[in-house]
Amino acid sequence: MGFLSKKPNHRLGLIIDIGSGSVLVAVVASDPAKSHPDIVWSKREHTPQRLTTDNNSQHKSVLTSLINVMMAFDSEGRAACRESSYGHNINNVQVNISAPWSYTVTKTIAYQNEEEFMVSKSLVDELLRTAHLKVEEELQEKAKINDLGLEILVKSIMKIVANGYAINLTDKQRANDLKIIEASAVAQKRLIEAVKEIKNKVLPEASLKKYSFTLPYYYVINSLNPANSSYCLVDITYEATEIGIVREGVLTYCSHIAVGTMSLAREIAEILSVPIQETFGYLKSEGLDDYLKNCSANQQDKVNEIFAKYQDQLTTLFKETGDSLTVPKKIYLHSNLNTESFFNEQITKAANQSTKLAHATYNVTSELLTKMYPKEYVAKLTKGERDTGLLISAQFFHTVEYETKFDQL
Repeated sequence: MGFLSKKPNHRLGLIIDIGSGSVLVAVVASDPAKSHPDIVWSKREHTPQRLTTDNNSQHKSVLTSLINVMMAFDSEGRAACRESSYGHNINNVQVNISAPWSYTVTKTIAYQNEEEFMVSKSLVDELLRTAHLKVEEELQEKAKINDLGLEILVKSIMKIVANGYAINLTDKQRANDLKIIEASAVAQKRLIEAVKEIKNKVLPEASLKKYSFTLPYYYVINSLNPANSSYCLVDITYEATEIGIVREGVLTYCSHIAVGTMSLAREIAEILSVPIQETFGYLKSEGLDDYLKNCSANQQDKVNEIFAKYQDQLTTLFKETGDSLTVPKKIYLHSNLNTESFFNEQITKAANQSTKLAHATYNVTSELLTKMYPKEYVAKLTKGERDTGLLISAQFFHTVEYETKFDQL
């Protein structure tokens, strides 16, 4: 009598994180019996340094890095899968795109009637169509201003509120007042088409899910917080700093500035006349202060001016909350594990300056490591130069229920 083959209980996925100045590809295994995913293999490549900032050159830089890391996956990544206990059957591709290549927009659609009405699916769908049209109109305006081709990647209902109370659509609620809050992720059409083309060549049978990075970030952090809490998300990539404002558990506004880890390292390297990787290393090890002690007074002043300028830019960003309220006191900071400590100080100072209040900043990568991963896995993940910036994306992939909250377009 033959043996029945047992279907594996894990999911194997390819994560593509397109950042402001780098592209990351990782193979991630998700076992539902574990609180965390397993990172089988990963590769990050910086986009080529751009002499110009026009849209065509930026697109080509990202595309070059994307092609290179996908080629690395086709050789190194597949080999790592075969050597692992998870096999090589990758059925899922998750793409997360960070600012400035994508942005997240939220819309609130309200409906009122003197007579009580049933909150039906058809009514909700009609209101969501109205929200979609508003986003499309905004895209057309942005396309005229920035000469960009933009498209909506995915939509997610943040909250349905009837008579002032949050409800589920299955509640069969009757109301006089209905409000729906929906978030949409938007990205450049040309970039998305390139992603689809490369994915179809490398993993033609796999499903493709596309997000702005802010949306997975929001859902992962929201699951760690009490319901209806308010906080600010900060994501620092190589060439951008992005924020997301969460009010009463709902992502309400996102914005960014074009300054990140490598942006600062590049400016400092120019002043100190050292390689950019050296100054980047100081940001990771918090050794910049010690190094500056041996520099000239003029160099020290110029480096301090760089940080003062970044503080001013952050302070202005924190004042841009999308409403009349100040940035929430609780702030979550996401970056690579090695740079979070340095940027925690920068972010906290700027937030305090913007509101004249005291803020608490939490380092997301180290928080995820200590809460979700066992000690032995933490030791493995933090050894050497392992890429920890992908932990949010990996955790989002690991938690299957998050996918059900989105409508892929």
